[in-house]
Amino acid sequence: MNAGKPHVVHIGFHASEAHTVDFEADHVTVVMPRASAARLPAALAARFARIEVLDLPDSDDLDTYDRAVDRMRELVEDLVAQFGPPAAIVGLYEHTTLPAARLREHFGVPGTGAKTALLCRDKVPMKEALSGTGIRVPRFLAVGPDTPRAELSEFARGLPGRVVLKPRSQGASIGVRILDGAAELLALADAGGIEEGYEAEEFVDGSIYHIDGVVRDGEMRWFCASRYLDTCFDFRHGTAPLGAVTPDSPGLVSRMRDVTGTVLEALGLTDSTYHMELFHTPGDELVFLEIGNRFGGAGISWHQRQVYGVDLARESVLACLGRPSEVATPTTMLDHRDVGASGWLYMPAVSGAVRVVAVRGLDELPGSVVGVNTPSVGDVLDSEGLIWATAGGFLVRGDSTLAVERDMARIISTYTLETKAGD
Repeated sequence: MNAGKPHVVHIGFHASEAHTVDFEADHVTVVMPRASAARLPAALAARFARIEVLDLPDSDDLDTYDRAVDRMRELVEDLVAQFGPPAAIVGLYEHTTLPAARLREHFGVPGTGAKTALLCRDKVPMKEALSGTGIRVPRFLAVGPDTPRAELSEFARGLPGRVVLKPRSQGASIGVRILDGAAELLALADAGGIEEGYEAEEFVDGSIYHIDGVVRDGEMRWFCASRYLDTCFDFRHGTAPLGAVTPDSPGLVSRMRDVTGTVLEALGLTDSTYHMELFHTPGDELVFLEIGNRFGGAGISWHQRQVYGVDLARESVLACLGRPSEVATPTTMLDHRDVGASGWLYMPAVSGAVRVVAVRGLDELPGSVVGVNTPSVGDVLDSEGLIWATAGGFLVRGDSTLAVERDMARIISTYTLETKAGD
């Protein structure tokens, strides 16, 4: 063992990010739940200098990780005893960014601190931090079972229509409910149906854009905006495909970039990847929705790596390590002149455990498709417990936003799976 190698601690890990790690240059250790560790391929698990496991519920409750930070601290101290003080603590995912930040502060490691990480997790102080910046946010209220009815009633009276009720610190539309209006919100509260740790906010009409990029030393190195064709909520709670396409309007992109810069500065996020969401209203207003100090999920990383050559997962690791970005100069997706527009598309998963009998439509894919990830005949698909369960994914690159949307519509209308129940 080379005692001179830096000790790099990961909090959580998934096999899809194995390419981002230099196991030869660093002593790489990881603290992760027992169930997640069991899912690592044996060859990959063997490359870690040591794996410490946590006994956590195998659930989609992202806050279970932060609640276990004291135990994580004990496990990292055990790792320090063997490999020395950590040169870096890496948290790549929504559920690990905050505990990783708390551990950095405890062990005196550079990187994003707990204050900024919390602002990028808790949707209430996140919005409060934007007060005075000129950026519009939805009207909101922190709520729970003990919220006074008078306070809730006053908030509800000021809302023009539907109400969104969501956990303050979850992701991927987990736990989100859309209520018809103030009356339903108040009735839910009267019935004891509002849990601790929630936020109520006004429903904002408009398209939703996700903004993904890299910020280093406070400078945006990479910026990419994409408009959802539908919403994460509809994908998780229905049967709608989930996809997004980049806009080809320089004016709109410039405005979104300005908003993004203001948000990053207000939250103190200076060295990280980021995934932000904005509304673009019918009145041409940009309204902040939320932000995470991590790379985007679903098809986002695949899309940006394949089409634009920007590896967001790798950039996340480099930022946590304090090593230089691989994005040479500040760039947006519009600086890639050979790409008019592009996007990613995921087809909704079949419910339950099923075996694929036939895959139809692949021979009818448009020529603009530059990436395909679909199951094969005989594969067993099981959506249980998966946040982004899909029946197939596609990357599309075209001359314009309209052309990409047209070709995505064609894929949606022609691609199908035939399945049968059981394994």
